This record gives sequence, C-alpha cells and structure tokens, in this order.
Amino acid sequence: MKILMPSLFMVFAAAMLTPVAAPLAAPITLFNTGVDASGTPQANNAAELHYSLFTVPSGTTAVRVATSANGYPVGPWVADNGTSAWIGPNSDSTLSGPIGNYDYRTTFSLAGLDPASAAIMGSWSTDNQGLDIRVNGVSTGSTAADYGSFYTFSLTGGFVSGINTLDFIVHNAGGPTGLRVEMTGTADSTAVPEPASIAILGAGLVGLLVTGRKRA
Repeated sequence: MKILMPSLFMVFAAAMLTPVAAPLAAPITLFNTGVDASGTPQANNAAELHYSLFTVPSGTTAVRVATSANGYPVGPWVADNGTSAWIGPNSDSTLSGPIGNYDYRTTFSLAGLDPASAAIMGSWSTDNQGLDIRVNGVSTGSTAADYGSFYTFSLTGGFVSGINTLDFIVHNAGGPTGLRVEMTGTADSTAVPEPASIAILGAGLVGLLVTGRKRA
C-alpha cells in the first residue's frame, strides 16, 4: 500500500485538475421569411409557414410568399435569392394594405441551450420602414429604411429558456407592404457532463483509498 496509495492520490489529483471542456456553441433553429421546413424558398403565392401577422391596422392577417414570379412589387423590392423570399398580407396581387404598423411574429426554442449566451445575427428589408425588432416583446432599436436594400441587425439579449418570440414591426405608408428576413443564431449547449463525471471518478478513488487502508 505504500506504492498504491500515492499512485491513487496522483490519479485523483490529475482528474480534478483536468480542464473542463467549455460549452459548445450550437445553432438555434431559425427560419428566414418565405421558406419551407428545409429552408428552401417557397413558390409565389404559397402560404407563409413560419411568420404570422400578429397585428395589422385592419384587413387580412393571412400571410403569403411573393417572388419575382409575382411581378410588381418584387422588382423594386430586393430581388430573389436561394435563402429567403418576401412575405406580406395575402390581400391582392400587390400585397397592398392600409396605412399603419404591421407586426410579423416568429417563434423559436432555446430548449437545451443557455439563453444568456444566445446571439442572433441577420438582415432585413421592409416596405415601407422597419421600425423595430422586439425580443420577447422588448424593443431592440433595430431599424430598416426601405425595400431596396438589406439592413443588418444583431440581437444579443432578452432571451429566455424554452420558447422565444421575435416581432418585426413594419410601417406601411400605403400600397404594397412586405417583409424579408435572413438570420442565423447560436447559443451554448447546457449539456456539460464533465463535472459530474469527475465527481464520480473522485468518489470511486476515495473509496479505493479507504479500502486500501483497511486492508493495510
């Protein structure tokens, strides 16, 4: 036991001093506007799957996809790509709506992820102005000027465990109105088993030491 016990102490010390792996950043499941479940842009006039019109000045709250196949207003609006598509009220061929603010809402889950570490980066374009992006109802101050360009945003706070909401507030000055969003996000995983594993190892080694002393 004169040799065994120091050896066990060295193993235990090495285990306790082994650095614990840092939490790994994992992607947040988010959807751009106008895409299907796989992230592929849908066809013109398809029903929008991931964003809803939470509030409107009046009229329909149904939301549809608009691509270049629609014609006007896509053209003045930022052109199609393979990542996202325009969405707007399913009112008429030009997605026209009354003057006022339109609240487009999407939800996502942070289950198994640390909300304090969550970050979402993206860009948006709006007709007419993008007034704000709200995280769980709280303003972030993010804005977009118009429909001819994308405007970047960065969301790094206000997230909670479980289901979260993002609201994109768009002001329509009359005529066509729509929203385009492209975004990605990450958050640290909360599944970090290393400390528990080290504790179990330490308890087992202590047990061996006690047994060894009794035999000695």
